[in-house]
Amino acid sequence: MQLSKEYFQKHKFAFEVLALLCYFSINATINTTTVLMEEAREVNRSFQLWEPFVWEFSSAFATLLLFPLIAWFMRNKPWNWLTIKTSIAGYLLAAILYGMLHIALMVTMREFVYLFTESDYQFSNGMQQLLFEFLYELRKDIWSFCFLVAIIAIYRYLIAQWLGDAQPISNNSGIEDNVSTTESLANILLVKKLGKEFLIKTKNIEWVEACGNYVNLHIDNQIYPMRITMTEFMLKSRNYGLVRVHKSSAVNLNWVHFIEPLSSGDGEIVMQSGTKVRLSRRYKVDFETLIAAQVQLN
Repeated sequence: MQLSKEYFQKHKFAFEVLALLCYFSINATINTTTVLMEEAREVNRSFQLWEPFVWEFSSAFATLLLFPLIAWFMRNKPWNWLTIKTSIAGYLLAAILYGMLHIALMVTMREFVYLFTESDYQFSNGMQQLLFEFLYELRKDIWSFCFLVAIIAIYRYLIAQWLGDAQPISNNSGIEDNVSTTESLANILLVKKLGKEFLIKTKNIEWVEACGNYVNLHIDNQIYPMRITMTEFMLKSRNYGLVRVHKSSAVNLNWVHFIEPLSSGDGEIVMQSGTKVRLSRRYKVDFETLIAAQVQLN
């Protein structure tokens, strides 16, 4: 069964959580078995069999809890090659902060688990060893932060290339970095997809559909995803004849062919392309009012 883009968009968060759980669980298991196999070479084992599982999985779950913060940081403070010194300083500071939080979470988890055992967990004995252990873990965490940043950047690039990523082109200042920074959509949108760039006119959008964290723009039987909420999109597209007809869809009045009432009280909008879009009772009155106003203007 082929994974459709629409299905992936709707369940993108679930796919990402599952992938992260699988990766960190497998990585922690491999690290645990490595510790056990190395210790098997010794005549006398210095720890109990369950302890490496606690050590490695506490580290993995601490990383998993901090992963959304890394993604959030990268989205709000994207790397900028034009201000490379500022970017290096910002990401280095973030890496150190990540390392400190990771160590704190990891040690807290271990201490909690050891409360239910007869064993005693000690991160260090004395201030000198505490500093050594802290620097030892921080060194690894900074490198781990760099690795995770690279993975997130590559993942976002590949997803944008696969799904397509529509961005507005400002009439005055070129390509906008973020659609949410503009008061309204520009006349032309730039779509980067599979290594190519497409220019589409906003007025040619036939209908739009909310799909997870995206809004899919339907134009000439093609789908162009834009990372924006449906509510925000409607606020920015009000000048292009787009009207919301359902909590997850809107249509362009200029592309409506006819409306067919349904026995449930809802309606079905048939577009000029033949596409059928559900008209919810919640939006039916407002939609019909706008249609009537459009007719009077014409």
